[in-house]
Amino acid sequence: MAGVCRRREHREAIQANGLLLREGDGETRTQIPVTEELAAGQSYRLLVVLVKSFDTETVAKNLPSRIDTQTPVLTLQNGLGNAEALAAHLAPEQILAGTTTFGALREAPGEVRLTGRGECEIGAWSPAGERYLPLTQELFQRAGVECRQTPNVATALWKKLAINAAINPLTAILRVRNGELLRREGVAQIMGMVAEEVWRVAARHRIALPTPPELREEVLHVCQLTAANRSSMLRDMEEGRRTEIDAINGAVARLGLERGVLTPVNSTLTGLIHALSDTARGLPEAGPERRMETK
Repeated sequence: MAGVCRRREHREAIQANGLLLREGDGETRTQIPVTEELAAGQSYRLLVVLVKSFDTETVAKNLPSRIDTQTPVLTLQNGLGNAEALAAHLAPEQILAGTTTFGALREAPGEVRLTGRGECEIGAWSPAGERYLPLTQELFQRAGVECRQTPNVATALWKKLAINAAINPLTAILRVRNGELLRREGVAQIMGMVAEEVWRVAARHRIALPTPPELREEVLHVCQLTAANRSSMLRDMEEGRRTEIDAINGAVARLGLERGVLTPVNSTLTGLIHALSDTARGLPEAGPERRMETK
């Protein structure tokens, strides 16, 4: 096992002392080799892509010169468009996609806290890639991560999208943990409206999701399960980093526009996050075309 870590302070801490994982009151320190870039000419049983969605294209363009055509590549990233970006530069049968319900927080360079233990759900992006699923599932389970296969990974990605779209931007705007959304008047209604818009757009793209009321209940359930979590979008906002809003709510708005589906709530949340993020990062205000952009 090896890792690629582009943040220098995090990489150097792991190189010097290993990766410290905290879960509850326990700690585990693991020595793993980490580099700034993926070495070329190596053989890999599995490559997992976990960068922010807006960096996927950069990673995808570099992979053909680093791995062979028999290496499966799994994306467990937030939002939509990641598998498509990878498939544009690699053989489609190499691409696996999935979701994870694990939560983690980097507390310091080389130190990570597991904030929620869940499972992974994976599927092949094309039928030819199904041959890679048993080995991938085995590798995760041997690492102590529950992993199951799904025959329809697009549905899994859209369901996760509905949850992220309903929770992440509202935590970032209100600057609260996930569970606090349940205690704010009117917020549950907004989350339900977000989920319903995702359902309508998914239906136009022939993606079968649970009904809007069922999606809303799933969103509320996830809020309860992850009540103590600070969403990744909230952390990005607090630390003045670019958010993944374009691959989440922004993707809903863009894909809705393609099929004539109005998405006023997702579009509004996308615009608000851009405005707040630009302010936090000291960037000039962008025009309306930026709001609909999906990286």
